[in-house]
Formats: sequence, C-alpha cells, structure tokens
Amino acid sequence: MLSAIRDIGKWRIAKSGKKDLDILIKEPNFKKGGKVALIKINLDEKRFKGVELEDYDSAKIHKYLFRGGVSQGPNPTPISIINIKNPQKTYDGKIQKWFSKYSNNSATSKEEKEFIENIKGILSDHHDQIVQAIDACISDLPKKEGKLLTLKIMQGKEWKYIGDFEIFKKILTKNESKMIGGKIANCSICGIPKELSEDAGVFKFYTTDKPGFISGGFKEDDSWKNFPVCSVCKLELEEGRKFVEASLNYRFYGLSYLLIPKLLLTEVDAEIIGILLDSNKTISLKERIKKRITDDEKEILDALTNEKDTLTFSFLFLKSEQSAERILLLIEDVFPSRINRIFKAKDYVDKITGDSFTLGKIRHFFTKSDENKRDYDLNTYFLDIIDKIFRGVPIDFSFLNRFFLTKIRRDFLDYDSKGKEKFNFHSSIKNALISLIFFGNLGLIKFAEMKDLEESKFEDVFNKYGNTFSLPVRRGLFLTGALTEMLLRKQGKERGSKPFLKKLKGLKMDDRDIKALLPAIQNKFEEYNSFGKGKRLVAEEAYNYLFASGDNWKLSVDEINFFFAGGMNLVGEINDILYAKGEKDVDLEEDIQDNEETGVKNISKEN
Repeated sequence: MLSAIRDIGKWRIAKSGKKDLDILIKEPNFKKGGKVALIKINLDEKRFKGVELEDYDSAKIHKYLFRGGVSQGPNPTPISIINIKNPQKTYDGKIQKWFSKYSNNSATSKEEKEFIENIKGILSDHHDQIVQAIDACISDLPKKEGKLLTLKIMQGKEWKYIGDFEIFKKILTKNESKMIGGKIANCSICGIPKELSEDAGVFKFYTTDKPGFISGGFKEDDSWKNFPVCSVCKLELEEGRKFVEASLNYRFYGLSYLLIPKLLLTEVDAEIIGILLDSNKTISLKERIKKRITDDEKEILDALTNEKDTLTFSFLFLKSEQSAERILLLIEDVFPSRINRIFKAKDYVDKITGDSFTLGKIRHFFTKSDENKRDYDLNTYFLDIIDKIFRGVPIDFSFLNRFFLTKIRRDFLDYDSKGKEKFNFHSSIKNALISLIFFGNLGLIKFAEMKDLEESKFEDVFNKYGNTFSLPVRRGLFLTGALTEMLLRKQGKERGSKPFLKKLKGLKMDDRDIKALLPAIQNKFEEYNSFGKGKRLVAEEAYNYLFASGDNWKLSVDEINFFFAGGMNLVGEINDILYAKGEKDVDLEEDIQDNEETGVKNISKEN
C-alpha cells in the first residue's frame, strides 16, 4: 500500500516538476477560510510594529511556509496554528522557541545566525506587548475559524513573509531531509540500501514514546527500524499522500477512506490510472458517475468496474488520534472484477426490489449499540463486514442477525398507544431482507439447499431470497408473520389500537410461542368475521410448514423472530399473490386501505 502511494507521488512529481520545498510545504487543515495573525517586526529599527490580521490565501502557500510539526516544541518553520484557549502558549512554544533553537544552530552561517538572533531579541524584548496584541487581534474571531500565527518582517523598505527569506526555506529543507548518521539499510519502500531519513513519519502508524512501538524496546534512537525510509522515497510518499487525500478521499457513512490505485504490470498503459492521478480529470470523472454503493456523491467505484485486472485498489480507513493515526481497516489488492461483481449484485437487488441498494442498508444496523450513546461504537463490526464484501469472505448469518434483531426489536417497541409506528420498524425489516438478497447474490451467506418442499402458492416470494427459505420452518415463520400483520391492521381498523402486539413479546418469541400464536390469530379473525379464503390459505401453509418441521426447529430465538418479522414486512407481497386473480376476501378492500394508511408497501414495488 505504501509503495503504491509512493508510486503516485513519483508520478505526480515527474509530471509537475515539483521541487523538494514544494512537497514539504503544506496547507493547514482549515475546513474553509481562515485567518493569519502576522507579528510585524521592523529589523532596521529593532521594533515590534503590532499584529496584523489577514485572510488566509492558499496562493501565498510559499510565503507562509507552513509545515506543521509535533505537539511539543517548535515546528520546522516559525508558523503555527493558534491554540485558541491559550494564544500565549503558541507564541512562546512555537514562535519564540523556534528562534531560540536555531539562533545557535551550527548549520547556519554567521550572517544567518545574526539575522535570527536579531529577531529573537525583538520578540523577547516585546513579549508581553506581543501577547496582548495577539489576544486583541483574534478575540472577536469565531472559535471554529482556523487561525495561523507567524511573522511579517520589514528589512529595508519592504514587508516580507518568512517564505521570502532563504534562511527559513533552507532550514526547513535541511531539517526535513536530515539523515540518520551512519545508518545505511534497505529502504522499506524501494528496497535499495541507502542512508535513511531521520523522520519518515508521513503516516503516523506508530509513536516513539511507548515501548511497544519501538523496535528493540524503549530506545527512541532505534525507532527508525520500524519504518526505514530513504529521503527520496519519503518525499515521494509525502507527495502521494497529499494527492490521495486531496483527490481520492471519500466519505463512508460517518467514516472515510482513501482509494489507492496500484498497477500490477508497469508496462500496461491503464487509462484509468491517468484519470485518477490527474486532479482535473478526476473531478470530471466524479461528475459522470451516476451509480453508487455509498453515501458519497463523489464516489467513482462504478467507473472502475470495466477495467482489466491489470491494476488493483486498496481501501484505507484511517482515524486520527492526537498526534498518531490508527488504521481502522485496510483492504488491499481489490481487483476491478471484484468491484464489478459487487455492482452486479447491487443491480440484481435493485431489479427485483425496485429499490436502490447501497451499503447504507447494512450501516443501518451497525451504528450504535444504544441510541443514547454519543459515538458510533459499532464501526469495527461494520468495517469487518465491508472487508468481507470486498474480499469475498463468507459472513455468518447468526452474527448478522444478532444486529438485525437488536435494531428491529428496538424499533418494534417504538409503537405508540394506538399501535402506530413512531420510527422505522418496517423499514428496518426491509433493510435486513434487502441486505440478505445482496449477500446471497454475492455468495457470502449460504443457507441449506432446498429439500423436496411441496411448491407453495407463494413460491415467487420465497425464490426472491435464494435459499433463505429452503427450510420449511422458515417459510412457516414467514407466513405466520404475514398473517399476524394482517390481523394487526384489522385491529387497527376496527378498534383504533393493536392489542395483539402484546402477544409478540417484543419479538423474543420461541418455538412454543409461535405454535400458540397461530390458533390465537385464527380465533381473533373469526371474532372479526374476517377469516376469509385468502387468510385461510396462508394459515394452512403456515401450519403445514411449522408442524412438518417437528419439535426441534434448530433455530435460535433471533432467527425465529427474524423470519417472523420478515413476513410482517412482506405482507403486501402475500396479498398481491392471494388476490391477483380477482379472488375475493371478506375484508380485502379494508386490508388495502389499511396498507395505504400505514404507509407499508411491497418492497418489490417501492422506489
């Protein structure tokens, strides 16, 4: 993955003709806009001339000479993001300390030392006055607006930024290309024995202040062994990351990932690589994509589906944690053919459901274990499923169903006193069923093969889900759920409430509960004089399937209630079959009216 990012950087440097300094300079991570507080120093008069505020201008990136650095100690150049809670801390630790550090640096000439020493003296002499001026300058700015602190220096008759002076550029370049004295080893990127860079921290996958992260124990001098990189690869890696983050960074349901392309055969001229590595073409490509499987409108995966398997893609999910970064998930070497297979599964789901499948259907169940929690604590499980989708690894249905039922049960309990949904009970069931079709089409979930089942009147509904309904007991549970939903709608129509909901035990029923439920449903329908031909047919098939399964169903409580809930959601499809040929039921017209009032629709017809 790192080699692929280095290759991208190498390609970009060769195309743009960038110099080392161009690569080292960064833009601050401001969401938009930003301000720059400039401490004005007149060198000739040795005086402080106030603090000036200007809008941040990305066209001045070479003048600002921003690089960023460690949380403790000065940055590579005297410019820093302001600590809004304590601006003096920024001034003392990032500006004054920089001049203290480099005023005695042996790498600078006599003239350069004198230049730095003079500025250091002015900053020290006017310390309190400067701190007060900084506070006054930024006090009225919005707290969330980005702010930088740096210098503006008058030498002669002209005001200059630090980037206008060679000394600052020279120190930045030397500092960032510093080698480990006498350490020659194979670079972990190019594999060539070279003198290694002292700081290869383009990615902060490890820190040097904890024993477990340092090769050889708690010896910071040996930290280079974790990630030995030569200076050339370091710059190419840095340029590659900069481009990937700017152009190939995508949202992913509250997370984000970097899409990293890699050519398998260097002699192959892959047009898509040229497109992906050209900023303008990438933007144009994103505008043409219409089909997506994520929530990011800029997603370009559909454009990769027809590429030959002469390149692969890596998906890197990163999370920043203070001064380090943690890899949440790295999916490496995904071929275009695999991406194409995923989109074909999406197309299949879209065609038979009339819905537009995205991975958001799965994310629906993997956000928070408790709705009252502040953060998404199920990200690890969600990313594990995404990993299996892209790598084609089987998924355990019982694992999935545990999360399906947690969400479905939670929504099931969100009925008001009249039995109407407050939230998304039926939507949750629908998302689970659609996800099962997707997983099944990809071959990630496998149920037992069909065993000599008598053909059902509802075979078209069952066949839509592959082998999901290969066992008689699952079909029986499904039809029982559909019949229950018919009764609930009838109760809602007749009474304005749905007292039968209590018998469903919050969807924690076992096999004994289900067997007792069927006669109770029939009795209630007969009380309403509403047990017509259609409902009798559903009840008969449910009885036959359940009791043909014997006493040992070999299903967990979660599985029992999942297939039951599935029937509740797809009752519209059952009704479509029952009454498609003009067959009449005692209260069919009322059932249809109930459907419209509850907003529950057949998933094969909902757009």
